[in-house]
Amino acid sequence: MTSSSRSTGKRLPISCQACRTRKIRCSRDGRPCQTCVRRGLGAEDCIYLGQPRLSTEQPQSGDPNVQNELLSRIRNLEGLLQKQVNSQAGTPVGAPNSPLGALSATGSFSESDVGGGLDSWDFRSPMLGNIGNLHTSPSGHVRYVPLASQWESVVAKSPAAECLRDSDADIVDDDDLQIPLARNGNVSRAELLALLPPGRYCDNLKEVYFKVFSPIFHILHDLTFEAEYQQFCHDPGSVSTSWLALLFAILAIAISALNDDDPLLSDLGRERTVSRNIKALSARYRSAALRCLAADGVMTRHSINSLQALVLVSYARLHRGLPFWTLLGLTHHVAISMGCHIDPERFFLGPIEREERRRVWAGLMMLYTIQNTSFGSLEQQLLTQDVRMPADVDDIDLLNGPSVPTTSDPSSSPSSSRPTQMTYLLLNIRLHKLSNKICETIFTYPQPSRFSIAQLEAELMAFRELCDARYQVDTNPDPLPVHHQANLNILHSQVHQLVLLLLRPNLCRLLQGEITPETCDSRAKCMASAKAALSIFQNMLESSQFAPYKWYTSGLGSFNAFHAAVVLAVGLLNSESQAKFDETKEMLSKALDMFASLSVRSTFCSKAVPIIRQIIDSISTQYHQVQQQQQHQQQQSQVQLQSQQTQAQMFAALAPTMSNVTVPDSFMLPHSQSNSPVPTVASSSSDPTMQSSFAMSMHPQHWIGPTSVPWETLGSGMQYAFESDVV
Repeated sequence: MTSSSRSTGKRLPISCQACRTRKIRCSRDGRPCQTCVRRGLGAEDCIYLGQPRLSTEQPQSGDPNVQNELLSRIRNLEGLLQKQVNSQAGTPVGAPNSPLGALSATGSFSESDVGGGLDSWDFRSPMLGNIGNLHTSPSGHVRYVPLASQWESVVAKSPAAECLRDSDADIVDDDDLQIPLARNGNVSRAELLALLPPGRYCDNLKEVYFKVFSPIFHILHDLTFEAEYQQFCHDPGSVSTSWLALLFAILAIAISALNDDDPLLSDLGRERTVSRNIKALSARYRSAALRCLAADGVMTRHSINSLQALVLVSYARLHRGLPFWTLLGLTHHVAISMGCHIDPERFFLGPIEREERRRVWAGLMMLYTIQNTSFGSLEQQLLTQDVRMPADVDDIDLLNGPSVPTTSDPSSSPSSSRPTQMTYLLLNIRLHKLSNKICETIFTYPQPSRFSIAQLEAELMAFRELCDARYQVDTNPDPLPVHHQANLNILHSQVHQLVLLLLRPNLCRLLQGEITPETCDSRAKCMASAKAALSIFQNMLESSQFAPYKWYTSGLGSFNAFHAAVVLAVGLLNSESQAKFDETKEMLSKALDMFASLSVRSTFCSKAVPIIRQIIDSISTQYHQVQQQQQHQQQQSQVQLQSQQTQAQMFAALAPTMSNVTVPDSFMLPHSQSNSPVPTVASSSSDPTMQSSFAMSMHPQHWIGPTSVPWETLGSGMQYAFESDVV
């Protein structure tokens, strides 16, 4: 014990500080101890309290010569920095002396070498003046280093260069940054591999993912992953931990596409119902993916696999209706730290790696657009980046190298070419941007918006025509592959959903009794879109070729169909004829049966069933009562008309003697609202508050996505809305 410890009366620990910090057993057999040696720590990290540090760690002596040398080095460094600043201040960007004027030693392209043209880059962006390099470590992790951070180019000849050359070494500190992604601390590779399902199930889930989900959210290069997967099967130790995280993320997504009677669900899951097994297994593999990322040190070092895994975990949580805003923010910053916010054409990368970066960035930005819209945050500044969209090509085309087409616009693809693996994602990104415009318009209604309803409706119709042309609906006699047919159905369903959302304000005006050509036209379009959406939902659910897409019909597809069913219910309130009423009611009854068939698998459908049943029963009762009221009013009108005609004849007979007598206003023929273009319940003697209450329960903000539906408010509001008028 030292004199300081004796003076304080406290006992010093006998284990080293590194082991005490990690709360692990210390061998206490020197510096470094055997525990620190196994962890890869050196003697400078293995410290015992009360013992002197190593001689290399001793503070510098107070020798004036040493201090003068340090001051001289500092002045030299300041002089070099000042010269560099002065030289750059007089050199325009892109000049020969500029770091951006030529290809750097580490591979960043100049603007003249990009070859993208003025339409490919936003030269007003401040990012273009600070293009750095990609640094890849021996372990395969990638880090983006901005130009302003590359001090080596400034002080390469200074004495300080030696201490800066090691700044790019891998960060291996065992700090607490991994806490958000690892509840149980560090895990070994063997423990992570033990979380995988048996080999045959793993193969099956991988095939399901690339058959169903990869064409929808195509951010991977399938051929590359397949080669890595085969290598993993032969040698599990040949892949990185971040690749394992990507595999777990793929398994978590693929689980939701299995059939209800798939033996995998019953073998791996222990829950009583299909929906609970899918929920539990998906959560298990998502958690395993995050544990792999934590073990890989994702908070401090990254690779393309770790970024792809983070994006797919966020995508999986989106499909499950789980919050992922915080995880999406982490993913966004990981992408920036890897330089994915800069187009990869500026780096020395191959065609596959370039497209992988563009694809994962495009998928990330699409998730951001969806989440921004659901949160009501319509600010798009974050989404304006200098990254081209991925090329509209198949994965096999990327193996051709320089001959890969650079177009990313599906509308500019040759009309003779069939849809590619990237077509759906590119179209979906465009549709979500249009959805953001629509939400901005209806959220600000009735205040003026930057976009008119007519303009947005025209864009929706143009987008639908683009989808039909790209998928060659009318030009190619050969049937499309099943996944392309499913993708086209999903796009059409989303278009109908946006039509219902866009025209919702006009429909609510009609419900409140404002009968104009505009509101009547909007009602007709809403009814047509609602019927088309339900038809797509029925086709996706009942066709055997779309059996792997039950994840869609029980999730987003159910939401779109439920929205359509509610709009059809509104149509029942003002049916033009008894035949139209019976037809619409039959469609609602069919929708009720479809929702009931999915109740075991989908929580959303189980909540929708009682709402749809309540709507059908209430509207049927109300419609028949309104019909009786209208018949009674028509009979009274006929009796009143006959009486007025009789009185008019009497006045005509007495006209010579009563020429100065005026006819009272009460004898004039009254205007009947039953002659309106569309008869509505509001034209009857119903309570006007019913229409207002029902319109409020159909507020546009409640129909953005499955998680935004206010089930309690919707159920009680509709019950009050319908029953108040019946009473």
